[in-house]
Amino acid sequence: MGCCVCHKLCGQDVDDLFVYDAPRVVRIRDARLGLLQYAMMIVIAIYIVVWQLLRDNSYLKYREPTVTMRMTLQQPTRGGCNPNDDSCQDAYPPFKTLPYCCASDCKDAGEGSCKCPWRSFTNFQCEYVDGAGGAQRNSESMLIGTFRNSYEQTRNTSCSGSTPCTKLWLNTQEQRGVFMADIDEFTVSVDHAVQNQELGISRTSRQMSGWLLVNGSNALQKSLCKGEKTAVTKPVFGQLTNESPCYIRPNQSDNTFDIFTLKTMMMAMGLSLDGPSYSGSGHSIRYEGLTVTLRITYFDTWPWHGVLKGADGQPEISYVYDLIPLPENPYKVTDLQYLQFPSRRVKISEHGIYLSVKAEGTLGVFDVQTLLVTLTTSLTLLAIGATVVKYLAMFVLKQRNYYKELLIGVSPDFSDIRELEQKTDAELMGMLRERTLPQVGTRVQQILAIYHADWTRNSRETSAGTQAEHAAGTVQLLEGGARSVA
Repeated sequence: MGCCVCHKLCGQDVDDLFVYDAPRVVRIRDARLGLLQYAMMIVIAIYIVVWQLLRDNSYLKYREPTVTMRMTLQQPTRGGCNPNDDSCQDAYPPFKTLPYCCASDCKDAGEGSCKCPWRSFTNFQCEYVDGAGGAQRNSESMLIGTFRNSYEQTRNTSCSGSTPCTKLWLNTQEQRGVFMADIDEFTVSVDHAVQNQELGISRTSRQMSGWLLVNGSNALQKSLCKGEKTAVTKPVFGQLTNESPCYIRPNQSDNTFDIFTLKTMMMAMGLSLDGPSYSGSGHSIRYEGLTVTLRITYFDTWPWHGVLKGADGQPEISYVYDLIPLPENPYKVTDLQYLQFPSRRVKISEHGIYLSVKAEGTLGVFDVQTLLVTLTTSLTLLAIGATVVKYLAMFVLKQRNYYKELLIGVSPDFSDIRELEQKTDAELMGMLRERTLPQVGTRVQQILAIYHADWTRNSRETSAGTQAEHAAGTVQLLEGGARSVA
């Protein structure tokens, strides 16, 4: 049948340019292709159920908790007593037992320093401080002082503004550097709480269980894991171990705060205060200080186990401390203490271990909507699997040409259909007689029968078997129409 010019675009039939692809079901009786599809579906189903739902707990609704935190520092005491009690005694050792303190057989080097034969780094005079005097605290950070340099200064009276000022403050005494004695044995106490109103979860550190991650395998970390009886391979469902990496339990106070000595925290990072600082420093970490991120990761779920439950049947929240050092980033702060304002002051530079807390992690609870969303999203994989099998059949497998013929069908050109619709019933009957087709069926069936007859006769790409199939289909279509009319 001819086509009008208005039905062409750039020489192409507009019905071919703007074709609409509609899915249809074709049952291909080939066990190999069927087994391929079922194998794909089984693999996808296993991934959805086993990996996503059981392992990854994708049926849970997760939210980040809100965390409040405070840290305190305490000097060593006898029996771990509270230093605020009058009966509590401090447990400071003599300076001569501390290898970084100046002693009688060390050579004075000025400004409070000395050179001792047993230590490659410079020693300094030592000074006792308590927990309150040895730390500077903020809401989520704390500086633990390890070395202090002080300068007593007087304001230069010649800097009145009438002449250029070349030195505003004059040192009136030699600067004095001191190490904080036995700071390694000071204890860091961590108290924190988490909550999430949407999930209805609220816990304090007294109601949670925590672990310190020893994440490394150098000599100090191996020694720490080996010396801790509580060391395990994982924080949940872990086994006891004496190897690193490991997780160890923090010590706890009577108020169930988590307590670590500074020495233990340094060992967990594989460092020592008397170890070398950054490259080119020439000093120890005790002198230069160190920046450390204390990452606390909260969780109440575990792969393959869903929401963890306590003995009371309530969700059990756990957390892991992870100390992340920045060895190339020492830490120092400067403070001023005025002896006589504004003319006399003491300038203090304090070096130390700067702990900055970063809270992260998620808490989860069962949620039907999350489960439905996960299942709905996962079912997309089944559609993708069916598409993969379809394209393998059409373009990869050995019988791809046969599969392609079965899977892709081409509809009539509706430009021709529209022309046939303009015909009267009598004209359609005449066309059916010319083509020796049954003159029965509805008007739509008659138009399709005429089109199929012409398409079958004129198509050069269709095999003889395909032509016979179309002819048989046309007769069957008309006969079915005759039965419906009868």
